[in-house]
Amino acid sequence: MELQGHERCVSRVPIFSHLEMDELEEVFQKVNHRQMKKGEYLFMEGDISSALYVIHKGKVRIYRLNDNGEEQLIRVLTHSDFTGELSLFSDDNESKSYAEVLEDAEVCRIDQKDIYDLMNKYPNISIKVIESFAERLNDSESLTTNISLLNSKEKLLEYIKTHRSDEQLVLTMTKKHLASYLSMQPETLTRTFNKLEAEGYISKINNKSYDILK
Repeated sequence: MELQGHERCVSRVPIFSHLEMDELEEVFQKVNHRQMKKGEYLFMEGDISSALYVIHKGKVRIYRLNDNGEEQLIRVLTHSDFTGELSLFSDDNESKSYAEVLEDAEVCRIDQKDIYDLMNKYPNISIKVIESFAERLNDSESLTTNISLLNSKEKLLEYIKTHRSDEQLVLTMTKKHLASYLSMQPETLTRTFNKLEAEGYISKINNKSYDILK
């Protein structure tokens, strides 16, 4: 059996990728597929939600607002990324974040009850979910540490170190969103990029790509 079209979005999600083809087909039978436009929201702060959202096409940004109403970008989701997993295993299903569509998107939604049924039938899904939680917790703790302890240059260098591919950095988000993710103003990010270029750390290819020289 071969999965077609947006069914593949489920097969590439880490918590399902180990399943056999017929098992993946069973997962897909529980999926609600939705087309979304740029500017729409999967959910907003205060919404009640207990579902897993998988991005098949497009981009979705997850962010929170601090006490001053300033945005803090958490992550940008693209093909096969997912969000909403925390609400599946908590009594508090009130969202603390916003999920805004950055590019027209196709999104697969799986409700909490269906996830539980799948976990009971295929216990390895539970293990994959725990692994996913651990990875995201580690990322969150690293980001918190970087924001509180590092200066702007150190933050950007750490980002380059963890997101480089061989000798290049290709940004997967706009610089405005990267600035939010690194907890700095866009103007500060621009100056920091320029400083790293002047110091010979990077060489600009275009607005989203850089050669890494050191």
